[in-house]
Amino acid sequence: MSAGEKVYRRHSGMLIHLSINPTIGIMVIHKERVREGDTMHRIAASIFMVVFFAFPCFGRGTKDLDISRVEASAPTVRLGALKGPTGIGMIHLFEGTTKLPRGASLSIEAIGSTDTMVARLLSGELDVAVLPVNIAAKLYNSGVDYRLLAIVGNGMVKMVSTSPAIRSISDLRGRTVHVAGQGATPEFLFRTIVKHEGLDPDKDMKLVFSMPYPEIAASIAAGRIENAVLPEPFATLAFRGNPSSREAFSLTGLWKATTGQASYPMSVFVAKGSLVDKHQDILSALMTAYGASIQSVLSDPVAAGILVEKHDLGLKAAIATASIPSSEFVFIPASNARTSVEALLSVFLALSPNSIGSKLPDEAFYVQLKR
Repeated sequence: MSAGEKVYRRHSGMLIHLSINPTIGIMVIHKERVREGDTMHRIAASIFMVVFFAFPCFGRGTKDLDISRVEASAPTVRLGALKGPTGIGMIHLFEGTTKLPRGASLSIEAIGSTDTMVARLLSGELDVAVLPVNIAAKLYNSGVDYRLLAIVGNGMVKMVSTSPAIRSISDLRGRTVHVAGQGATPEFLFRTIVKHEGLDPDKDMKLVFSMPYPEIAASIAAGRIENAVLPEPFATLAFRGNPSSREAFSLTGLWKATTGQASYPMSVFVAKGSLVDKHQDILSALMTAYGASIQSVLSDPVAAGILVEKHDLGLKAAIATASIPSSEFVFIPASNARTSVEALLSVFLALSPNSIGSKLPDEAFYVQLKR
């Protein structure tokens, strides 16, 4: 078959058009299903496939062609960023200056909720994303092949109180504590620490889960509630709204005393398994860019806050800026993350096995990129 020639063949009820484009050296295959006895009414769904051939087989049109520019391995990497504090660390990626190898490009989208993010991952619409660590584990254990590249956010949960009398876990005996995130890291972290300190979280205090994060922060600011377990930036919102509110004691410090781990992962960066298997150089470059974004955020919170508001991540610049120094944005590659991740997931496994898919992820969950 020569360049420019068209061939028509019928195969299994399909009318197949084959043609060669001599300029770029590809075969275009156009399939149309034909109903027997009615060739004038072809079904509208046509499939276009581009098959790259070995260029030397063409007699002309390829002499001056730069083959390296015609690759089938230059994808658009689709990244999902959660609005809110999780997206702050990657905010510089939203500026569109990320350079990826082999002509690959980055498409980034801010997504409003974890549920929506999970739906997009289940449908395969995203290649990389940032998720709560337990959600990432549950997806993987459920057979949805997204693997962990790095921890990008460590312990950001604070014990907020307006009472000067609250200075330790034992001071919460008989008190009401509003907890943000029932069935998530704030609750399970707090329960584990309370038990380690010798109290029963269900008998020695009253845990209330009736308010979402922003409402708890607003209630602290207004003086309507006294004690709360809140992640950043909502803890910062409470502190700014009520000068008498403060961090009563360090939950991260108590986590270290409980588990031996310096901190606990809140957010992780994951990638689709097919991308890990086929495009490690692209992922490596993206990880480098993400790590650089985090460093820029930490070194210049004011500039980062402006970008957070500019790209509509759900926070005003002033709040984002104020929360960054109190947030623990990190970039810990999966090769160094397993011990910390498993320490937290073991808590989920003990308290709510289904929340992580009833087991710890296996070794393949932790991506080891070849650099």
